Amino acid sequence: MSHESNASRTSGSAPLRLGVGKRVLLVAASLALAYGIALVTFIIRWMHFWMRGPYFFSYLGVFLSTLAGLLFWWASRHHNGPLPVLSTAAFSIVAGYVAGVIAMVSYPLFQSDGVQHVLEALRFPTPEAAIGFFWFPVRLTTWLFGGIAGGMMLFLSRRWRRMRPS
Repeated sequence: MSHESNASRTSGSAPLRLGVGKRVLLVAASLALAYGIALVTFIIRWMHFWMRGPYFFSYLGVFLSTLAGLLFWWASRHHNGPLPVLSTAAFSIVAGYVAGVIAMVSYPLFQSDGVQHVLEALRFPTPEAAIGFFWFPVRLTTWLFGGIAGGMMLFLSRRWRRMRPS
């Protein structure tokens, strides 16, 4: 018998079980807190500086929905216990970056003549242009936003475990 199962049995509490509703709530609360932190620390303003006009809101919508889907998938993989700290932090950072790249490629689709704009933007004339696409400052902040959201998920999931009635 493992130490973890023995410890949970002696403390009288069952392992934390995250149902679909709690996972949705966990991801939504984590993203809301991460967005609040990003507003306070000017991450959102910095992103808005690099992407002006109506493009910013469509980018943000695609980014947040993609990140929410990736984080919900991660929480679904670990619904019978607490989220692992290191792998959740690493996954949320990578998920933030991947969601940023997906959002950068797909946000013009919501504009007029968006498909043509996407096809033109993905034709890189030089290798430096391709590197610039993947290291554009907006995408550098998306991994940070993903890390903050993952940290909030870890904090909230641990907090909910302690707040359960005995």
